[in-house]
Amino acid sequence: AKADDFERTAALIESGNFQFTVRSASPTGGRTVQITSSYVMKASEGIYEAHLPYFGRVYSGGYGDGGSVEFKGEPEDLEITRNDKRNKISLKFSIRSASEKYDIKLEVGKSGYGNLVVSSPKRQTISYNGLISALED
Repeated sequence: AKADDFERTAALIESGNFQFTVRSASPTGGRTVQITSSYVMKASEGIYEAHLPYFGRVYSGGYGDGGSVEFKGEPEDLEITRNDKRNKISLKFSIRSASEKYDIKLEVGKSGYGNLVVSSPKRQTISYNGLISALED
């Protein structure tokens, strides 16, 4: 059944229609913060969208952007890599918001738990742990 779980998870990501619900956030060198509200990154019909809480240092630029990571649009350089041996699938892309360009990497295991790493020249890298699932309306 583990292979089935992985197939289901991989199929979701490959379909480009899924959501990743954040459970905790870990800024580089900082403490892990449990997330109780609902924050998601979702992909739907080629559009990737996120509104994620941000805990970490912002180096420069947009006032008012520091408390969250937000983007919506078409990803650039989207790459999906499957590792069937390790039952992992990863997704990489870049995406622009109004004031910065984010590099995104999502790695998900067979159970649907994954790690989303967000980096940008303007802020400290942060990683989010969470769960992938089908889109909810």
